[in-house]
Amino acid sequence: MAEYRKGIELNPGVVVLKPRRDESVRRRHPWLFSGGVAEVRGQPQPGDVVEVHGAEGEWLARGFFNPASEMRVRLATWNVAEPLDEAWLRRQLQAAIERRRELVSPSSTDACRLAFIESDGLPGLIVDRYGDFLVVQLNNPAMERWREPIVQALLTLVQPRGVFERSDDDLRTREGLPLRVGILSGEAPPEQVTITEHGLRFQVEVRTGHKTGFYLDQRESRLRTSTWLSRGSVLNAFAYTGAFAVYALRAGAEHVVNLDSSAEVLRLAEVNAELNGFAGRTESIVGNAFEVLRRFRDEGRQFEAIVLDPPRFAQSRAAVPRASRGYKDLNLLAMKLLRTGGRLVTFSCSGLISAELFQQILFAAALDSGREVRIIQRLGQGVDHPVLLTFPEAGYLKGFVCVVD
Repeated sequence: MAEYRKGIELNPGVVVLKPRRDESVRRRHPWLFSGGVAEVRGQPQPGDVVEVHGAEGEWLARGFFNPASEMRVRLATWNVAEPLDEAWLRRQLQAAIERRRELVSPSSTDACRLAFIESDGLPGLIVDRYGDFLVVQLNNPAMERWREPIVQALLTLVQPRGVFERSDDDLRTREGLPLRVGILSGEAPPEQVTITEHGLRFQVEVRTGHKTGFYLDQRESRLRTSTWLSRGSVLNAFAYTGAFAVYALRAGAEHVVNLDSSAEVLRLAEVNAELNGFAGRTESIVGNAFEVLRRFRDEGRQFEAIVLDPPRFAQSRAAVPRASRGYKDLNLLAMKLLRTGGRLVTFSCSGLISAELFQQILFAAALDSGREVRIIQRLGQGVDHPVLLTFPEAGYLKGFVCVVD
């Protein structure tokens, strides 16, 4: 008979692996795909806890089952004596939050990621803090089932004014779940929440903005690259709400062009510039970045520095070749728009594009541009987005600062 604890069914089923398909499980990688599954015993439902056995019947791990997903089991413990129950959930959340207290100084920012999926041992759960409000994403059936215990734990551990749900990522659809947005506890956040970051202020639309409202993963990169954006005219492509622009203006840039496909986010970018005392020093251009950069090239327009922070181009392995061509074209255009000695700050947030592949793409763009391009700095996601060594997929963000001669 299945064991129950606080309403959560702990072991309703067993997932048996095919022969010689247990290596990743033994290496503690948290994803078990359907192709490695030989048999499912019992009748586990989406979000149920299941035991994972090797082909010879030996116990290997325990995780959360989802028959609707190619990622059939999200593994969460390799300790046979550790149940995946609400006490486990609270321990994981508490440990994740305590790590941030050590890693992120309150004097530097009041906005950070408190829980980062499998890197914090919480498969599919994201918790972001924006001042006095928390925003959560529940991206699989197990976390969906534990919505209330998650909220109660956060209320105790963080004591926010309100907890808001932004479970509207495409991952939910792939997991067989409907999209959900709305208040979970306490006060509803205002339309714009004002946060501070390294002495600058930004307004964030946590209800409707990209991700959970702000690119928290770029916090350290914004500060580190501001030195290279400190003179002349800067182009901030895929600008979103203009955070890189504000850092560049504080560092000494004379003028920043914010380019984005959304007029709405560019209006917020202008507000953020004004909020920090830089009214009138930004220019907003609504358009497709590839088309606008080609037009700038044809017009002979040039910049001292360019920031490229595009959305994810590669959604699947099949999309990697096309995404690579997109990254190459984009960076080639940027190289042609830079004055001699100009700085290119370029990123890829496609997890399937490795840092090595991204560097090769930049190499190909440099060859075609006829310019000499040197990498002077390598960039990645902030410390509140850690990469568990057994889960390298968490290291999705990579970037380079290049000098273009």
